[in-house]
Amino acid sequence: MKHKFFTELSRRLAERGIESVSKEGAKLEIILHAQPVLYVSPGNDVFLLPAGSNNEEAHELYHQVAEVADKVYEYVEAVQSAPILYTSGLDSKFHLLADFGGAVLAGRERENGQGYQFVTWIWDYGRRGVSHGHYYEGDFQSAKQDFAVRSGLISRAQLFSAEQLTELYRATDLLLEEGPEPDEEQLKAIQEARRKIMRIVPDLQDRMEQVQEQGMELK
Repeated sequence: MKHKFFTELSRRLAERGIESVSKEGAKLEIILHAQPVLYVSPGNDVFLLPAGSNNEEAHELYHQVAEVADKVYEYVEAVQSAPILYTSGLDSKFHLLADFGGAVLAGRERENGQGYQFVTWIWDYGRRGVSHGHYYEGDFQSAKQDFAVRSGLISRAQLFSAEQLTELYRATDLLLEEGPEPDEEQLKAIQEARRKIMRIVPDLQDRMEQVQEQGMELK
């Protein structure tokens, strides 16, 4: 488990331009300006090293790494501990992560260190096969959400899209900058909502910039 966790975490961090080095499987060191400043343990604990203790960049990096590590650990552990999904018509070896209400959530580790893939299906042919697959590359959160809707656990009407959440966040920006000053309880509620949106929409800043650019182009 720890080898697969470190391999996938290193890959996901590299996508963000964060360098990491595995030390004999005992820990994954995170490199900043050519020196290790923090490390991740096999159990998904993140620790600052002495070189990063008084470094503001290292502290910011800590939060980024911890966020990615939590997500990676969750889906790597889920896939590695789940049984194989045995059904007709599947060429790839998927692991069965959830099965409810006629829907299936499955995941697999791609070959050659290419990450993980998740999919939701609907049982077919008397539960001997699956159909109508929705595929997600490395996005376990979206796959779980899709499974919850397809299985009937939650209504799609209860969910907000990333675009809707981005607009809500922009609306709170405008309210805090130009609107009437909220009272203490309202401010707490707004700040908590903003924190949740930031966690749910990891590329929120990019989306905000895109919306702003589109608005400028229309003027």
